[in-house]
Amino acid sequence: MPHLVQMDKKYAKKGLQLIGAHVQAATNEELTDIIKNYKIGFPIATKVNSPVPSKGIPHMIVFGADGNLVFAGHPANPDAEKAIKAALKKVGDPGGASGDADSSLLAPRPETLVELRTWTNAEGKTMKAKLLSVENGTGKFAFADGRTFDYALDKLSDEDQKVVAEKSASTESE
Repeated sequence: MPHLVQMDKKYAKKGLQLIGAHVQAATNEELTDIIKNYKIGFPIATKVNSPVPSKGIPHMIVFGADGNLVFAGHPANPDAEKAIKAALKKVGDPGGASGDADSSLLAPRPETLVELRTWTNAEGKTMKAKLLSVENGTGKFAFADGRTFDYALDKLSDEDQKVVAEKSASTESE
């Protein structure tokens, strides 16, 4: 798992979108512990059937932006990273600096207003999530496992509402 977290950090800004596929018999609690333990920032899907046959875990499947399979095998295989680099070259620079990149091929990664932290609501209950966006008094939050949810900001503690207001104001002025 650490090598996948490292790949995500290394290539996410270049357009890589990792999606973990949990195929073992861990409980949701065990899976949540793994996500927290390894600080996984990409979504993890459960109850997954592979589009290609695989023997062994871990197994990585890499698709290019065009949807074609470019690699299937163990993620530690040097060909895995070569396939990722080759696929990302075909997409180009997501910032458009290369001039010939088609950034429309990139899967959008959510921006983050506030990094992963513990939020408290007005009743004292807590949740650990990052704040992605704010619209019409509602925040879009994401848990560490990538699941997103909307939450009415007026239900947050006064202190957390101030955090949201400060961060929203600083992004609007940028």
